[in-house]
Amino acid sequence: MKAFILSLILITFAKAAVITSVEGVILVIDPIENPTINPLVNIQRPVEINNGDVINLNESEDKKIDTTITWNADEEEIYDFYDAQNWDFLESGLEEFDRELAITNILTITDSFIIEDSPAYSHIEIGDGFSVTLKSTDFTFQNANGFTGVNDNDNVYSTLNITDGSSMNAGFSAIGLEINVDSTSSLTLRGFGASINSQVERSVVNLSPNAQLTLSSIEKFAQQGDDIYLNGVSFSQNPSILKFNGTTGTAIPEPNSFLLMSICVLLLSILRGRRN
Repeated sequence: MKAFILSLILITFAKAAVITSVEGVILVIDPIENPTINPLVNIQRPVEINNGDVINLNESEDKKIDTTITWNADEEEIYDFYDAQNWDFLESGLEEFDRELAITNILTITDSFIIEDSPAYSHIEIGDGFSVTLKSTDFTFQNANGFTGVNDNDNVYSTLNITDGSSMNAGFSAIGLEINVDSTSSLTLRGFGASINSQVERSVVNLSPNAQLTLSSIEKFAQQGDDIYLNGVSFSQNPSILKFNGTTGTAIPEPNSFLLMSICVLLLSILRGRRN
């Protein structure tokens, strides 16, 4: 019985912390208190996305144009993300988006069904420190496309938030893009190469508990495990953070470490009482 209780205590600490090594330095990381597990990249990995505040997660550092531009389309299906008629530019003073430039605004798309049919590899760039948020929206890139950050090698992340029962289906994410998927939403990256592409600047996917991620094969999860996170812990560090159905992984909530510790303390108290 005593050995069983000691095992529970060890499991409790194992659930509460992750041991990793960065350039030979051993680090003990609490995924709840300190979600930044790679000091070389310093990515903010939320434990769970707060839908009410999600559009404020990534204001630009230099406050270039931190106004929120909202989706204003009435059609059931939209095929042109850049069509000015689809957006409410009132707060920003803009009249349209330039297809040749990165988006330097905070965008919110709500209650929409979008099929983006731009030519392959034309992608939609989000500027450094800015964000696009999907709320109750299905967004599909029809061709080999996706959202990306900008190629400037400065390691400032651009952000895509997928929330409130939204889904996104894209060929890839790339060039310093951080994608946050809340517990009601899903992300599909169907590219057969590195669909979470970090060749130029590192890209990551942060999953809240019960969020779903689909890649082109199970092998892709292993190959891209360093860039898939739940509660600050990567798939490479702990493959059990995902439960699989085909090529879709669902993020599994971690057991409550405080509760486990409380159970251990209670069992130890019972044992001591029996001895007395």
